[in-house]
Amino acid sequence: MSTLSVHNLQGIATYNNQIEIPAGHELHCTSGRYRLPNYAQGSRPANPYVGELILNTDTASLEVWTGDRWANCGGGNRGGSSSNPAFSGKDAYEQGNQTSGTVWVTIPGSGAFEFDYDATDRFGTGDNGWIKYDAAFFGANNSAIAHTEYGTPSTIIPAWNSNSDTSTNNDTIGQGTHRIGRNQTHSGGNSLSTIRCSLPKMTKCHYQASYVSGGFHTADFCAFTQNFSGIVNNSPYQNNGCGYWAVIFDGNTSGNFSSNMLIIDPGNLTSGNNSHSQNIGPLSFGTERGSSSAPCQVIWGTTDAYGEYRYTNAWTLWLH
Repeated sequence: MSTLSVHNLQGIATYNNQIEIPAGHELHCTSGRYRLPNYAQGSRPANPYVGELILNTDTASLEVWTGDRWANCGGGNRGGSSSNPAFSGKDAYEQGNQTSGTVWVTIPGSGAFEFDYDATDRFGTGDNGWIKYDAAFFGANNSAIAHTEYGTPSTIIPAWNSNSDTSTNNDTIGQGTHRIGRNQTHSGGNSLSTIRCSLPKMTKCHYQASYVSGGFHTADFCAFTQNFSGIVNNSPYQNNGCGYWAVIFDGNTSGNFSSNMLIIDPGNLTSGNNSHSQNIGPLSFGTERGSSSAPCQVIWGTTDAYGEYRYTNAWTLWLH
């Protein structure tokens, strides 16, 4: 038996700096110790080898690269139960939930929820693992999911109410349907009407919705003014503007529209008072967004304030 004492063992550039153990030979660590390479969730190797094993320090779990994803090495299965929820649809798939059905996913600040789950590459983008967040899901869980309704002046206050064009009572919140704007005369000054609710962490989203616009003045549609600070902070920024819009906000209040918002409804889908719809996506942030202190949000809004409104009678988000 020979002993090799070294401090730093390196490969050579000719062989891509790799050190190989030939077939028929084995490397044993008997009484010594072996430390796995460890990485934070967002810093895992960009071009790993199939079979590469790491410790994910964010999740305290062992992960192996399978050729298309980092898979949890047993004992994890985040998403399999309310006590061990995944962070996102993407995370649920990467943790081994590869059969469609339901998974548990955390909405930061609100808790863990059971979502309908599609393990397939639903939209043909090469992305497996999508959760369904729609009006029915929000309605069933509205008492637990963080949400905010805001309107200034009072003549533009919105509500989870698709039965009344003036009431500020959240009469249809159990159905997840709502009204942006209000069928009342504008009392003057800058205006803003928004409804928002928290979302799980996400990288991509697909959005569908069915709307009805109305009012004693014709609803004004246009490509809305993208005032990031005004929308994020519920700060009125336009006097009786136009456009009935919707965005996904990634939670970063120091950001900007191009980097931290996905426009899922541009505000100009139609003109006047009528029924209309939207079907868009998948849209992508490029990287996973949202955090425990700053969750992603879906925000519907308008600055159209003079006797106009829009009902959202159905909406569905698929989140990856």
